[in-house]
Amino acid sequence: MTVYKRPYVANKFCLELQQQVAGWLLTADGGMASTEPVEEHLAGGHPVRKHAGNVKVNEITVQCGTSMSQPFYKWLQTSIEYKHERKEGSIVTSNYDYKEVARLDFYEALLTEIGLPGVDAASKDACKFTLKLTPEYTMTKYSGGSQSILPTPTGAPQQKRWQAANFKLVIDGMDCRSVNKVEPIVIKQMTVDNTIGERLLFQKEPAQIQFPNVVFTIPEMFAEPWYKWYDEFVCKGNSTPANEKRGHLEYLASDCKTVLFILQFHNLGIMKFTPDKLDSSTDKIRQVKIEMYCEDMDFEYKSAGTAM
Repeated sequence: MTVYKRPYVANKFCLELQQQVAGWLLTADGGMASTEPVEEHLAGGHPVRKHAGNVKVNEITVQCGTSMSQPFYKWLQTSIEYKHERKEGSIVTSNYDYKEVARLDFYEALLTEIGLPGVDAASKDACKFTLKLTPEYTMTKYSGGSQSILPTPTGAPQQKRWQAANFKLVIDGMDCRSVNKVEPIVIKQMTVDNTIGERLLFQKEPAQIQFPNVVFTIPEMFAEPWYKWYDEFVCKGNSTPANEKRGHLEYLASDCKTVLFILQFHNLGIMKFTPDKLDSSTDKIRQVKIEMYCEDMDFEYKSAGTAM
């Protein structure tokens, strides 16, 4: 008797790291290998011969909320500190009753991009991490719902408490209480492909980390101290390390007191001071966008999900 297999809705999937469940994901994409044909042109008008060349494994992009495991957050933290760790893991897809139907296993993966969400005091949106993993090779397996993926991480309510409106920006010597928006911060780990003669796959080696600029907006009526720093630092050229500043961005829970994550900023230097366009036809509060470079960043987490 032929057993009919039903299709499934792929909306329940989790991340495993080192054979341990790390948490539920919101989205996941990529991770499949591909190749390009190598052409050999022959003399005498013969057809071009083609064969497969080196294999390229696409990066894996995932999005998640706050209820991830401690090893997951530790990986984020150490990756920014140049303590590179290669991880093995899986993206596990389950059906409606949490039975595993498929998994994408990845090996020797580096964390190559950490995207922290922008925050906005006027926003009602939920925040989420956007991460990119770069594995050296992957493998897809199908199990047809034969085994459970439990135990699974708890903390689903925590996914709802991370709101874009709840944050606190602190910069040494400056009043940041009126900052109403901070743009997304994306930290990128550059990699170098190392070719090996007997392998079709590339080895991935970590290179420089690129830390982005810190950009935020503040009402113009509170911007005078920032303009003085900008005038001194940019216009008058007093931009020595002694005039740089430190600071941090706190991502807060819904009570605006509990700290979920802290992103530390080192050696901040103001670069741009840009007031909004003057427009007599609008009744919006005039804002000033301030942009600063940052030499280094650190990530700290205050809580993590657990397995039940």
